[in-house]
Order: sequence, then structure tokens, then C-alpha cells
Amino acid sequence: MESCSIAVDGSEICYVVGDDSSYYHLLHNVTLVANTVVATCIAVAAYNYYIHLKIQSRSKEKNGGGSDDEKEWLMERIGGRSENQRLVDLSSKSIAASLAHVDGMEASGNFLSGIFAQMWHHTNVAVSRAIKEALEPTLRDMAVPLHFVRLDLGDVPIRTRNMFIHRVDLASSHGGTKTNQAGIQIDVDVEWNGNCDIMLQATLTKSVKVTFGVRAVKLSGRMHILLSPLTTELPIVSAVQYGFTNPPDIQLEFTGAVKSIASLGLVQSTLVSAVQSVLAGVLVLPHRMVMPVELGGYDFLDVYKPPVGMVRLTAVSGRGFTVVHKFLLKDIPDIYCKISLGASNAARPPFRTSTKNDTLKPSWRDESGDFILYDMDQKVCVDVFNDESAPMDLDDGLLGKAEISVRDLFRNEGMCELELKIQGVETGCYVTLLAELHYLSEYLQSLYSPKYEGKDQLCGLATIIVTRAFGIPIPKEDAATYVKVVYGESSENEKPFCTGTVTDYPGHDALNPMYDSVFHVPITSAMLKEDLMSACPTNETPTHLSFSKKDNRNRNDISFILIDGDGTNGTTGHGELGKIMVTHESLLKAYKHTITETRPIGDGGAKLEFQVILSGMQSEIERIEFAAAEMKRLRSPQDDDIPRSIYGGMMESKMKIRITAVRGRGFPIRKRSIKKDDVPDVYCFIRLHSGDPHETRPLNWKTCTIKDDTMPQWNYSREISDIDPAGGVLRVDVYDENKGKDMCLGSAEFSLEKLLRKRVLEMELRDGSELTNSFVTLQCIRRES
Repeated sequence: MESCSIAVDGSEICYVVGDDSSYYHLLHNVTLVANTVVATCIAVAAYNYYIHLKIQSRSKEKNGGGSDDEKEWLMERIGGRSENQRLVDLSSKSIAASLAHVDGMEASGNFLSGIFAQMWHHTNVAVSRAIKEALEPTLRDMAVPLHFVRLDLGDVPIRTRNMFIHRVDLASSHGGTKTNQAGIQIDVDVEWNGNCDIMLQATLTKSVKVTFGVRAVKLSGRMHILLSPLTTELPIVSAVQYGFTNPPDIQLEFTGAVKSIASLGLVQSTLVSAVQSVLAGVLVLPHRMVMPVELGGYDFLDVYKPPVGMVRLTAVSGRGFTVVHKFLLKDIPDIYCKISLGASNAARPPFRTSTKNDTLKPSWRDESGDFILYDMDQKVCVDVFNDESAPMDLDDGLLGKAEISVRDLFRNEGMCELELKIQGVETGCYVTLLAELHYLSEYLQSLYSPKYEGKDQLCGLATIIVTRAFGIPIPKEDAATYVKVVYGESSENEKPFCTGTVTDYPGHDALNPMYDSVFHVPITSAMLKEDLMSACPTNETPTHLSFSKKDNRNRNDISFILIDGDGTNGTTGHGELGKIMVTHESLLKAYKHTITETRPIGDGGAKLEFQVILSGMQSEIERIEFAAAEMKRLRSPQDDDIPRSIYGGMMESKMKIRITAVRGRGFPIRKRSIKKDDVPDVYCFIRLHSGDPHETRPLNWKTCTIKDDTMPQWNYSREISDIDPAGGVLRVDVYDENKGKDMCLGSAEFSLEKLLRKRVLEMELRDGSELTNSFVTLQCIRRES
């Protein structure tokens, strides 16, 4: 073994050289490493060249036939059908476009800002209390439990701008008669830069507690205020509803220990998420806050605004994506999209497309997700990702996101190309989005139609409305009741909901609580697969549907459970007070698939009032086809055509009631060429049909005549005993009394159940099938026997 030395820059480096075999062994290892490096470089270059050729090849394919293929698909999807169907599609576009284009009045919002500024001191106290009550239960259940020590929203009021005021029509159908109730909607941007004084305490351990603060809150979003329905009685507006159309943007600025203690590092994002979650459950569509204005005529079933319909969203294609450089390699992205509408929730999470591997121009034209649409200003959000499950990808990289309101989509005829952004910066990548509007319908063909059988497609909607309860059998000061609603209890379809809790409080009747809550259950064909065993022809109106005899597992039944919780005075709750159920079979058989009832619940004498509606879906084509079939059916009346009330379950008979013909308005003055104009002398002829098929003669009576008056007030009453309101119909014929033959001015039919429920009801008169623009108002109240 020999020692050698080499001088380098004045320093001597010594090393030992062994025998020849060691030398050659070292040389072999060096050569092997060099060859490996060279081979790796060649492999990387070859792979990158392969990727380059692959991109060029796909680019040529797209340039050669992709554009024509896209046009061909669009023609097939929209216009490549029969001429009648193309006209139907154009009609669909025009209807969707008419919903998107709303006539109204713009305003700055300064007026509303001024109101907030003047009442901010009071608003601060009330809203601070509401925030504490709403958030504390959620904060207590966090990984690091929190609670409010101090909560003051500061002295900076909320500001509003970009106000748009427009009319809305709330269509409803009662007793076979369709009515339109008007409302006013105010859309406004809400902004708040609050200089808050909020202190929270975090419990790290039993003995370690730390406090931190929130000194600033930024909130911005689009809010809607709905004044509806409008009546002809003061104060005109029955109720005010308000909420955010989309989840607002919320930013919190923290101070104190949250910035220095590692275990509180997640509190910032968790607290923001908690605020968003609580807000979404109360004030973001489909949720709204409701404030009755006139309790005497307030009826939540009239105040409730149903969804616009169902919107089917398709990410048609994408373009502009580039090769991703990872270390020395090039990678063609594996792209998928997540599409959401408004506030995504557990009932309807975002729709995820399939992953399109190794492509810069992905297409998902055959994939779509369905969402219930509550307002045309709800935003569609598209998030595009690079899939991590592919071998060459390390994580799900966000490629960009885009958003657009449904209104703007339909203003562009339902299709729009959106540029993706990352943190507000344009990426040069685009996704084309297609929207198709479907309508809620009383016809249920969609429940078993193959057109609605897709994995992420909806075939129907169950609407569950809990209005109020009566006669809670608990001392008033102890009562703290709520209703738990369970769809498909103890089955794979189970979906639980809860109303708010009503306690003894000024302005609230704890023994006759008003819950005024609405829950929607989107229905897929998979949820019904064992219930519907046979289908009706698509060109017929179904009156009865067949269902499985095995439908005994509550897969689609709806349970209502009345529960008393712990009282605000510290008393222990009584727990479950009673339970009732509405079966899926009874909904299928119900008139217009709607059940509105006041049922006894439990053994203590309590009653629960509710409404359940089962709706199908209809495209515009189906809507026109069914309208034609309905016209054909109406030309040959059947027994089922007799108008029936959907208020079919008061569960009481042999009642004593008083019916009053209150007043009328809008009766015309007949012009005469020689004699003076004829101002009508108006009276009503009223007939009460009990709904009993064995009824021989309806009960009739006539009001007094009010002379020379187009706005007569009769206030003429009649008391009726032993009446069963179920199925009862009041027919009112209004006449102009003359010396010769009296002239009929029009007729109207009132559902006795609805009239008894609402107490006062105005109906427009008809002359045959034509509306007359004349109205009559009846009152019906229950009398003690």
C-alpha cells in the first residue's frame, strides 16, 4: 500500500492507494454512476419528447375535427331534433331568459344606510346577543372549546349600496284554483368594516385558559329582502323575509394569544368556518329569516316562496391548460371540476366530474349535476383541479376557479365560457359551462323516467313545511319546544332536520308556538327504486302510481317528532311529546301530491300543523307536452276534475262557524248613451257545498243589496252548525240588481278549509274562464258550540 500526496493551492492532501483491484473497483463504481445519470437524463428527455409529441398529436386531432365535433354535440343537445322540439327549446330559452331579465328600479342604497346608521346603537345590542346565542353551542363543541367573554360590534354601522327593487309573483294553487300573490324583492349589497371589541376565552386544559380578541370584522355579500305577500288590507305587507343570496365573504382580524400559542393556530380558520356555517344555516338561501308584520292575517304557507326549479349544470369543455413542470419532468395535467351552487351543504354537496387524464382540452359533455335553484342571483362556482390520484401527480393542485350567477348564465342563453383565476389573477385557462332549467311540477313522471336516472341527477323534490303547533301540554314558563323532522327514518335515505326552539318570550306564545320552517329533500331515482314498481305512459297524466308492497322500511316516509327541551328557566325538558308520520304512499295518492293537515300529536292534546309537497321535474319540452295532454283531458271532464282543497286534514267535524260576506271592489260602471251611467246595485248569492256526495241540496243565502256603489260593504253574516270543513266549497255569485233581470257580475269559489284557516280571504271573480278584475272578500271564523 502506497501513500501519495498532492499539493492544491498550497495545501497538501494525502490519500492512500491500495492495490490494483481496489483501484479498478473504484473506477467501476464511478463508471456505473455516470452511466446511470446519463441513462436517467436520456429517459427524462425521451419522456418529455413523448409528452411533446402527444400534445402535438392531440392538438392536430382537435384542430382537425374537435370543433366540428363540439358543434355536432351542441346541435344534438340543443337543436338536432325535430322542428317542434327545436321550437320548444327556443321557448325554454326564452322562458329562462325572461326569468333572468327582470324589470325593476335601481337605487343607491344610501336611504337604507341612513336607517342603519340611526339605529346602529340598538342594532349593536340586539345583533350581539343573537350572535352569542347562535354561536356559543358550536364554539363549545370545538376541539379547543371557546366562549364569548365580551361582544361589542363597535360604532361603525352596516352600509348598503347597489339596490335593485323589483316585483315577484308567488303562484299557488288551492282547491283547484290558481292564484297569484304579489311581493316586492329588494336586492342590495351589504358591506361592514366593523371596529369590534370581541373577547373570547379558550379552554386548553381544565386549569389553563387563555383569552384572545377579534378587533375587526369585514363582511360583504348580496342580500335580498322580500316583502310578501302584498294584500289590500293595511299594513299591506304580511311579512318581511331577508337573507343572503350566496355565502357572504367574512374576514376576522385577531389579537392576543391566538397569534402566539401553537395550539390556537387553527382557531382563526375554524372560527371563520363556524361563523360561516351558522350563518349559512340561518341566513343564506334556502334559509331566510321571517318577520310577520300583521299577525291577524299572517299565514306562513302564503309567505313561503318555493324554489325557482332545478338547474342542471354541465362543464362542457376546457381549454388553455398547459403542461405542468415537476422537477425535470413534464406532466400533462389530469383535470377534473367541482361545481357548486350557492351554499353547498350536506344535502347537496358540490358535483365532481370525472378526471380526464393527460389532456389539455378536457371535455365532460356527458356529465352533469343537478341543484335546486332558489334565486336567479345564486352563483355557480367552478373549481378546477389536477388530480392527485394519477401516478405522476403529488397533490391536487388548484388550476383555477370561476363563478357566475345563474341570471348571467341564462342571459347568455344558458352557456358561457369562463376564465379561471387563482387569487384574482387570470390564468388563461377556460371552462365552458352549460345550464338547463327544469321546473317543479305536480306531475310525477320524472320519478320513474330514464331521463332522470343519472347518478347525480334529481328526479323530484320533497318540501316539508312545519308551521305551528297548538295546545302544548306543558306549563307556559317551562315550554321550550321544537319539531324534529326525519325523512326516511332508520333507512339509508335518512335526513334529519330541526325547527328552531320556541320558548316563553314577549311576542311568542310558547303553548301555541309558530315554527315557520321549511326543509327540502332532493330526491334521486335511487331513493325510490324499491317504491315505484311500474311506470305510467309519459303522455298521460298520472292519477295513481303503483308502489311496492315491500315499502315498509320508511325509506321515503316523513316523521314529525314534537320535542320539549330544557327550559330557559332551568327546568328539565320533557323530551318527546308525540310523533306522527306521513307515508310516501299517502303522498302519491294525495290530491296534487300535497298534504296540509293539523293532526293530533301525542296523548297530551297537542296538535301539529304542517304541509308536505311531493314535486316532480319537467323540462320545457315535457311541460308543453303535459299542457297539451291536460287540455285534452279537460275537454272530457271526469269525476276527478271536481275542485278539491289541498287543506285536507283539519281532523275535526261538526263545527259551528260564522261566514261573513265582508265587501267587494272593482265592479264596473255601465256607460249609457242616453240615460245616466248605471252604477251597480250589488248583492251576493252564496251556496255552501259540503263535499258530501250524498248531499241533496246545498245551503243557500243572499246578502243585502248595496245601491250605487262599486266598492260595496255588506258585512252580512250567517252562522252554520254541524259543518264538516273537509271538502267544503263556498260558491259566491255576485249580481247587479235591476228592475228586470239581474246581471251576473262574476263568480268565485272558496275552499272552506282554507277560508277557515285564513279567516279573511279575497278572491277575484270570473266570468266563465275570464277574470273580471272585480273582487269579493269573505270572512270565516269558528264559533264555540
